Amino acid sequence: MKWKRTLCVGGMIAFLTISLVGCNSEASYSPQEIIDQALQETKELESYYGEYTMDIDETEGATVKEWMKDGKRRIEMSVDEDYVIAVNDGKQVITFSKKENKASIMTFENGELEELMGRSAKDNAQVLLNLVKDSHDIAIAGEEKIAGRDAYHITAKAQKKNTLLGDIEVWIDKKTWLTLKTITTNAGIVTQQQYTKLEVNKKIDDALFAYDIPEGATIEQIDTQDQTTSATMDEVKKQLGNFLILPEKDGVTLSTILDMKVEERPEFSFEYEKEEQPAFSVSVFKVVSNYETFGGSLANEEDIQVRGQEGTYMELGDRFVISWNENGYQYSILTENPDLTKEEILTYAKEMTIVQ
Repeated sequence: MKWKRTLCVGGMIAFLTISLVGCNSEASYSPQEIIDQALQETKELESYYGEYTMDIDETEGATVKEWMKDGKRRIEMSVDEDYVIAVNDGKQVITFSKKENKASIMTFENGELEELMGRSAKDNAQVLLNLVKDSHDIAIAGEEKIAGRDAYHITAKAQKKNTLLGDIEVWIDKKTWLTLKTITTNAGIVTQQQYTKLEVNKKIDDALFAYDIPEGATIEQIDTQDQTTSATMDEVKKQLGNFLILPEKDGVTLSTILDMKVEERPEFSFEYEKEEQPAFSVSVFKVVSNYETFGGSLANEEDIQVRGQEGTYMELGDRFVISWNENGYQYSILTENPDLTKEEILTYAKEMTIVQ
Protein backbone atom coordinates (compact mmCIF):
# COMPACT_ATOMS: atom_id res chain seq x y z
CA MET A 1 0.00 0.00 0.00
CA LYS A 2 1.13 3.56 -0.61
CA TRP A 3 0.88 4.48 3.06
CA LYS A 4 3.14 1.57 3.95
CA ARG A 5 5.78 2.94 1.60
CA THR A 6 5.37 6.32 3.28
CA LEU A 7 5.92 4.72 6.69
CA CYS A 8 9.04 3.03 5.38
CA VAL A 9 10.38 6.38 4.26
CA GLY A 10 9.68 7.75 7.71
CA GLY A 11 11.60 4.84 9.25
CA MET A 12 14.56 5.31 6.96
CA ILE A 13 14.97 8.91 8.11
CA ALA A 14 16.01 7.62 11.52
CA PHE A 15 18.84 5.62 9.93
CA LEU A 16 20.15 7.79 7.10
CA THR A 17 22.41 10.83 7.22
CA ILE A 18 20.09 13.54 5.89
CA SER A 19 20.53 17.29 6.05
CA LEU A 20 17.61 19.37 7.30
CA VAL A 21 18.53 23.00 6.93
CA GLY A 22 21.50 25.28 6.57
CA CYS A 23 21.98 28.79 7.81
CA ASN A 24 24.24 31.72 8.60
CA SER A 25 24.43 33.80 11.73
CA GLU A 26 22.61 36.89 10.49
CA ALA A 27 20.04 37.57 13.20
CA SER A 28 17.95 39.73 10.85
CA TYR A 29 16.90 36.70 8.80
CA SER A 30 14.13 34.24 9.59
CA PRO A 31 15.04 30.50 9.63
CA GLN A 32 13.33 30.03 6.24
CA GLU A 33 15.26 32.93 4.68
CA ILE A 34 18.52 31.51 6.03
CA ILE A 35 17.63 28.07 4.65
CA ASP A 36 16.93 29.51 1.21
CA GLN A 37 20.18 31.46 1.23
CA ALA A 38 22.22 28.41 2.24
CA LEU A 39 20.59 26.27 -0.45
CA GLN A 40 21.82 28.75 -3.06
CA GLU A 41 25.34 29.19 -1.70
CA THR A 42 26.36 25.69 -0.60
CA LYS A 43 28.85 23.92 -2.88
CA GLU A 44 28.36 20.26 -3.76
CA LEU A 45 30.78 17.69 -2.35
CA GLU A 46 32.76 15.62 -4.84
CA SER A 47 33.92 13.04 -2.31
CA TYR A 48 34.39 12.35 1.38
CA TYR A 49 35.28 9.65 3.90
CA GLY A 50 33.51 9.56 7.23
CA GLU A 51 33.05 7.51 10.37
CA TYR A 52 29.98 7.77 12.57
CA THR A 53 28.08 6.01 15.32
CA MET A 54 24.37 5.27 15.45
CA ASP A 55 22.43 4.48 18.62
CA ILE A 56 18.75 3.62 18.95
CA ASP A 57 16.93 4.20 22.26
CA GLU A 58 20.26 4.23 24.14
CA THR A 59 20.92 0.58 23.26
CA GLU A 60 24.20 -0.68 21.82
CA GLY A 61 24.23 0.69 18.29
CA ALA A 62 26.39 0.54 15.18
CA THR A 63 29.71 1.96 14.07
CA VAL A 64 29.86 2.92 10.41
CA LYS A 65 32.53 3.76 7.84
CA GLU A 66 31.39 5.59 4.71
CA TRP A 67 32.99 6.47 1.38
CA MET A 68 31.27 8.74 -1.18
CA LYS A 69 32.47 9.80 -4.62
CA ASP A 70 30.41 11.29 -7.45
CA GLY A 71 27.18 9.90 -5.98
CA LYS A 72 28.53 6.37 -5.48
CA ARG A 73 28.69 5.08 -1.91
CA ARG A 74 30.24 2.31 0.15
CA ILE A 75 29.20 1.68 3.75
CA GLU A 76 30.73 -0.81 6.19
CA MET A 77 28.82 -1.31 9.44
CA SER A 78 29.54 -3.23 12.63
CA VAL A 79 26.23 -4.07 14.31
CA ASP A 80 24.80 -6.90 16.43
CA GLU A 81 27.90 -9.16 16.09
CA ASP A 82 27.73 -8.78 12.31
CA TYR A 83 29.76 -6.87 9.74
CA VAL A 84 27.67 -5.55 6.86
CA ILE A 85 29.00 -4.07 3.63
CA ALA A 86 26.74 -2.10 1.27
CA VAL A 87 27.98 -0.76 -2.08
CA ASN A 88 26.13 1.53 -4.48
CA ASP A 89 28.01 1.59 -7.81
CA GLY A 90 25.48 3.81 -9.58
CA LYS A 91 23.53 0.94 -11.18
CA GLN A 92 22.93 -1.50 -8.37
CA VAL A 93 23.19 -1.87 -4.63
CA ILE A 94 24.95 -4.94 -3.18
CA THR A 95 24.57 -5.67 0.53
CA PHE A 96 26.61 -8.45 2.16
CA SER A 97 26.30 -9.86 5.70
CA LYS A 98 29.39 -11.69 6.93
CA LYS A 99 27.43 -13.30 9.76
CA GLU A 100 24.86 -14.83 7.40
CA ASN A 101 27.28 -15.15 4.46
CA LYS A 102 24.49 -13.73 2.32
CA ALA A 103 24.39 -11.04 -0.36
CA SER A 104 21.38 -9.10 -1.65
CA ILE A 105 21.45 -7.39 -5.05
CA MET A 106 19.06 -4.62 -6.07
CA THR A 107 19.31 -3.45 -9.69
CA PHE A 108 17.74 -0.18 -10.82
CA GLU A 109 16.88 1.24 -14.24
CA ASN A 110 16.15 4.63 -15.79
CA GLY A 111 17.95 6.67 -13.14
CA GLU A 112 15.96 5.21 -10.22
CA LEU A 113 19.07 4.49 -8.16
CA GLU A 114 20.36 8.02 -8.63
CA GLU A 115 16.98 9.30 -7.53
CA LEU A 116 16.89 7.10 -4.43
CA MET A 117 20.52 7.04 -3.27
CA GLY A 118 22.45 9.55 -5.34
CA ARG A 119 20.89 12.73 -4.04
CA SER A 120 23.27 15.40 -2.84
CA ALA A 121 23.25 16.56 0.76
CA LYS A 122 21.53 19.71 -0.46
CA ASP A 123 18.79 17.68 -2.20
CA ASN A 124 18.27 15.51 0.89
CA ALA A 125 17.97 18.65 2.98
CA GLN A 126 15.19 19.95 0.78
CA VAL A 127 13.34 16.61 0.86
CA LEU A 128 13.27 16.47 4.65
CA LEU A 129 12.55 20.18 4.97
CA ASN A 130 9.51 19.83 2.72
CA LEU A 131 8.35 16.91 4.87
CA VAL A 132 8.40 18.83 8.16
CA LYS A 133 8.04 22.50 7.23
CA ASP A 134 4.27 22.54 7.82
CA SER A 135 4.24 20.23 10.86
CA HIS A 136 7.28 21.53 12.80
CA ASP A 137 8.60 24.82 14.17
CA ILE A 138 12.15 25.25 12.85
CA ALA A 139 14.66 27.33 14.82
CA ILE A 140 18.39 28.06 15.05
CA ALA A 141 19.74 26.85 18.41
CA GLY A 142 23.35 28.01 18.05
CA GLU A 143 26.75 26.84 16.78
CA GLU A 144 28.91 23.91 17.94
CA LYS A 145 31.86 21.77 16.85
CA ILE A 146 31.13 18.21 15.71
CA ALA A 147 34.01 15.96 14.60
CA GLY A 148 36.24 19.04 14.82
CA ARG A 149 34.14 20.96 12.30
CA ASP A 150 32.05 24.10 12.78
CA ALA A 151 28.35 23.30 12.65
CA TYR A 152 24.99 25.01 13.04
CA HIS A 153 22.55 23.45 15.51
CA ILE A 154 19.00 23.41 14.13
CA THR A 155 15.87 22.23 15.93
CA ALA A 156 12.52 21.22 14.45
CA LYS A 157 9.82 20.89 17.10
CA ALA A 158 6.68 18.97 16.17
CA GLN A 159 3.57 21.13 16.47
CA LYS A 160 1.41 18.13 17.39
CA LYS A 161 1.99 14.96 19.38
CA ASN A 162 0.58 12.42 16.91
CA THR A 163 3.02 12.78 14.03
CA LEU A 164 5.24 10.13 12.48
CA LEU A 165 8.25 12.43 12.82
CA GLY A 166 8.61 13.86 16.30
CA ASP A 167 11.18 16.41 17.43
CA ILE A 168 14.32 16.60 15.30
CA GLU A 169 17.73 18.09 16.05
CA VAL A 170 20.47 18.41 13.45
CA TRP A 171 23.97 19.79 13.42
CA ILE A 172 24.97 21.03 9.94
CA ASP A 173 28.55 21.43 8.70
CA LYS A 174 28.93 25.09 7.69
CA LYS A 175 31.12 24.32 4.67
CA THR A 176 29.83 21.04 3.23
CA TRP A 177 26.11 20.97 4.11
CA LEU A 178 26.55 17.49 5.55
CA THR A 179 24.55 16.59 8.64
CA LEU A 180 27.22 15.84 11.25
CA LYS A 181 24.81 14.83 14.00
CA THR A 182 21.10 14.02 14.22
CA ILE A 183 18.72 13.19 17.04
CA THR A 184 15.31 12.11 15.75
CA THR A 185 12.12 10.76 17.26
CA ASN A 186 10.45 8.48 14.73
CA ALA A 187 7.32 6.50 15.71
CA GLY A 188 8.36 6.85 19.36
CA ILE A 189 11.93 5.58 18.76
CA VAL A 190 14.83 7.95 19.52
CA THR A 191 17.82 7.60 17.21
CA GLN A 192 21.13 9.46 17.52
CA GLN A 193 23.73 9.52 14.78
CA GLN A 194 27.02 11.41 15.01
CA TYR A 195 30.15 11.69 12.90
CA THR A 196 33.40 11.20 14.76
CA LYS A 197 35.57 11.72 11.67
CA LEU A 198 35.07 13.47 8.32
CA GLU A 199 37.62 13.96 5.54
CA VAL A 200 36.26 16.18 2.77
CA ASN A 201 37.29 15.87 -0.90
CA LYS A 202 39.45 12.88 -0.04
CA LYS A 203 41.01 10.94 -2.92
CA ILE A 204 39.06 7.68 -3.18
CA ASP A 205 39.91 4.70 -5.40
CA ASP A 206 37.06 3.75 -7.78
CA ALA A 207 37.75 0.08 -6.96
CA LEU A 208 35.99 0.59 -3.62
CA PHE A 209 32.68 0.76 -5.49
CA ALA A 210 33.16 -2.56 -7.33
CA TYR A 211 32.32 -5.24 -4.77
CA ASP A 212 33.08 -8.92 -5.42
CA ILE A 213 30.71 -11.21 -3.54
CA PRO A 214 32.67 -13.90 -1.63
CA GLU A 215 32.62 -17.36 -3.18
CA GLY A 216 30.06 -19.65 -1.56
CA ALA A 217 27.80 -16.86 -0.34
CA THR A 218 24.04 -17.11 -0.75
CA ILE A 219 22.83 -14.54 -3.30
CA GLU A 220 19.36 -13.01 -3.32
CA GLN A 221 18.09 -10.90 -6.21
CA ILE A 222 15.62 -8.27 -4.99
CA ASP A 223 13.03 -6.99 -7.45
CA THR A 224 12.87 -3.19 -7.22
CA GLN A 225 10.07 -2.73 -9.73
CA ASP A 226 6.61 -1.70 -8.58
CA GLN A 227 4.55 -4.89 -8.86
CA THR A 228 1.15 -3.23 -8.62
CA THR A 229 -1.22 -3.66 -11.56
CA SER A 230 -4.62 -2.26 -12.39
CA ALA A 231 -7.69 -4.34 -11.61
CA THR A 232 -11.39 -4.32 -12.46
CA MET A 233 -14.20 -4.18 -9.93
CA ASP A 234 -15.33 -7.68 -10.95
CA GLU A 235 -11.83 -9.03 -10.21
CA VAL A 236 -11.84 -7.40 -6.78
CA LYS A 237 -15.33 -8.69 -5.91
CA LYS A 238 -14.31 -12.21 -6.96
CA GLN A 239 -11.37 -12.19 -4.53
CA LEU A 240 -12.72 -10.10 -1.64
CA GLY A 241 -16.46 -10.69 -1.66
CA ASN A 242 -18.75 -8.25 0.19
CA PHE A 243 -16.42 -5.41 1.19
CA LEU A 244 -17.20 -1.72 1.81
CA ILE A 245 -16.72 0.84 -0.93
CA LEU A 246 -16.99 4.62 -1.03
CA PRO A 247 -19.83 6.04 -3.17
CA GLU A 248 -18.91 8.37 -6.03
CA LYS A 249 -20.65 11.67 -5.36
CA ASP A 250 -20.05 15.34 -4.51
CA GLY A 251 -17.17 15.49 -7.01
CA VAL A 252 -15.40 12.39 -5.63
CA THR A 253 -14.69 9.79 -8.33
CA LEU A 254 -12.86 6.46 -8.42
CA SER A 255 -9.96 6.83 -10.87
CA THR A 256 -8.05 3.53 -10.53
CA ILE A 257 -8.09 0.21 -8.72
CA LEU A 258 -4.66 -1.26 -7.99
CA ASP A 259 -3.87 -4.89 -7.19
CA MET A 260 -1.09 -4.56 -4.59
CA LYS A 261 0.28 -8.06 -5.38
CA VAL A 262 0.73 -8.98 -1.73
CA GLU A 263 1.88 -12.58 -1.44
CA GLU A 264 0.06 -13.37 1.81
CA ARG A 265 -3.41 -12.28 0.67
CA PRO A 266 -5.39 -10.35 -1.98
CA GLU A 267 -5.12 -6.62 -1.29
CA PHE A 268 -6.43 -3.73 -3.36
CA SER A 269 -6.12 0.05 -3.31
CA PHE A 270 -8.90 2.29 -4.62
CA GLU A 271 -7.53 5.64 -5.84
CA TYR A 272 -10.00 8.53 -5.59
CA GLU A 273 -9.96 12.00 -7.13
CA LYS A 274 -11.93 15.12 -6.32
CA GLU A 275 -12.42 17.67 -9.05
CA GLU A 276 -9.90 15.73 -11.19
CA GLN A 277 -7.13 16.00 -8.56
CA PRO A 278 -5.75 13.14 -6.39
CA ALA A 279 -7.68 13.14 -3.10
CA PHE A 280 -7.12 9.90 -1.17
CA SER A 281 -6.76 6.13 -1.52
CA VAL A 282 -8.67 3.37 0.27
CA SER A 283 -6.91 0.03 0.72
CA VAL A 284 -8.78 -3.11 1.71
CA PHE A 285 -8.01 -6.76 2.42
CA LYS A 286 -9.49 -9.66 4.36
CA VAL A 287 -7.97 -10.12 7.82
CA VAL A 288 -6.43 -13.59 8.07
CA SER A 289 -5.94 -15.51 11.33
CA ASN A 290 -2.20 -14.78 11.56
CA TYR A 291 -2.51 -11.11 10.57
CA GLU A 292 -0.36 -8.64 12.48
CA THR A 293 -0.79 -4.88 12.11
CA PHE A 294 2.00 -3.19 10.19
CA GLY A 295 4.83 -2.20 12.51
CA GLY A 296 2.84 -3.13 15.64
CA SER A 297 1.38 -0.41 17.81
CA LEU A 298 3.12 2.85 16.98
CA ALA A 299 3.67 5.37 19.74
CA ASN A 300 2.37 8.20 17.59
CA GLU A 301 -0.97 6.57 16.71
CA GLU A 302 -4.15 8.13 18.06
CA ASP A 303 -7.07 5.85 18.89
CA ILE A 304 -10.29 7.02 17.21
CA GLN A 305 -13.76 5.75 16.29
CA VAL A 306 -14.40 5.00 12.61
CA ARG A 307 -17.89 3.91 11.57
CA GLY A 308 -18.51 2.82 15.16
CA GLN A 309 -15.36 0.67 15.13
CA GLU A 310 -12.07 1.08 16.98
CA GLY A 311 -9.50 2.58 14.64
CA THR A 312 -6.30 4.61 14.52
CA TYR A 313 -5.27 7.99 13.12
CA MET A 314 -1.66 8.88 12.32
CA GLU A 315 -0.14 11.94 10.64
CA LEU A 316 2.50 11.50 7.92
CA GLY A 317 3.94 14.95 7.28
CA ASP A 318 1.20 16.90 5.52
CA ARG A 319 -0.87 13.74 5.01
CA PHE A 320 -2.45 11.20 7.36
CA VAL A 321 -3.80 7.66 7.43
CA ILE A 322 -6.93 6.34 9.13
CA SER A 323 -7.21 2.56 9.64
CA TRP A 324 -9.82 0.22 11.13
CA ASN A 325 -11.16 -3.35 11.01
CA GLU A 326 -14.80 -4.05 10.18
CA ASN A 327 -16.57 -7.38 9.62
CA GLY A 328 -13.33 -9.23 8.88
CA TYR A 329 -11.80 -6.60 6.58
CA GLN A 330 -8.93 -4.16 7.19
CA TYR A 331 -9.43 -0.66 5.73
CA SER A 332 -6.93 2.19 5.48
CA ILE A 333 -7.58 5.63 4.01
CA LEU A 334 -4.48 7.64 3.06
CA THR A 335 -4.90 11.27 2.07
CA GLU A 336 -3.16 12.62 -1.03
CA ASN A 337 -4.54 16.16 -0.82
CA PRO A 338 -3.05 18.05 2.17
CA ASP A 339 -6.16 20.24 2.40
CA LEU A 340 -8.35 17.32 3.45
CA THR A 341 -9.14 17.15 7.18
CA LYS A 342 -9.64 14.19 9.52
CA GLU A 343 -13.29 15.14 9.90
CA GLU A 344 -13.85 15.10 6.12
CA ILE A 345 -12.27 11.65 5.75
CA LEU A 346 -14.30 10.27 8.66
CA THR A 347 -17.43 11.61 6.95
CA TYR A 348 -16.46 9.88 3.69
CA ALA A 349 -15.81 6.64 5.60
CA LYS A 350 -19.23 6.88 7.27
CA GLU A 351 -20.87 6.89 3.80
CA MET A 352 -19.20 3.64 2.68
CA THR A 353 -21.60 0.84 1.70
CA ILE A 354 -21.34 -2.83 0.73
CA VAL A 355 -20.20 -3.20 -2.87
CA GLN A 356 -22.96 -4.23 -5.26
